[in-house]
Amino acid sequence: GFSTPAPGTGLGGATKKPEDLSCMIGHDTRGEEKWAGESQSCGKWNAAVASRLDDNGIRCKTVFYREWRRAMWERAVFDCVFNIVGCVREEKTDIADVAMFYELEASDMMWELVNNLRGGLAVTLIYGFEDRLFSIAEMRGKDDICELPVEMFDYSQNVFPGTNLMLKEYLNYAKDKCGLLQGVDV
Repeated sequence: GFSTPAPGTGLGGATKKPEDLSCMIGHDTRGEEKWAGESQSCGKWNAAVASRLDDNGIRCKTVFYREWRRAMWERAVFDCVFNIVGCVREEKTDIADVAMFYELEASDMMWELVNNLRGGLAVTLIYGFEDRLFSIAEMRGKDDICELPVEMFDYSQNVFPGTNLMLKEYLNYAKDKCGLLQGVDV
């Protein structure tokens, strides 16, 4: 993945260009680097997209549609879980703090969502998704405060198939106890 510069956010640094948000999380058994949060491209123009991103210092690998789809679901799980688990805290919590201090809650919610993906949409995330998501959160989530704006509700609640009891419980708590999602029927 990469950031897109937005006015007043500081993203993009002095150049105001998108920044690469991927992070190396170690080496596999063959000694090759393992990456998390890489941008991915698929389809007819995948090589051209990857080349342009690479020219601007953003890692991008070319994949087939199924791998790209898995990566997009992985990102959806990341955005949903870390923000919801973090936004129900009494004090402001960033994504890295969720990964370090609320790991069990985040992990349980991830597995609930992923198991329903497998049953509802016939999508299975690749082995190690949990390590990749926690690595991204720990390495890139510092000072990225968890939030749950109303616009994110449909993205977090209605996109995942099945009955996600833990997700519903957290959303109800966020609405009833934290004052979030006002005007939304959870």
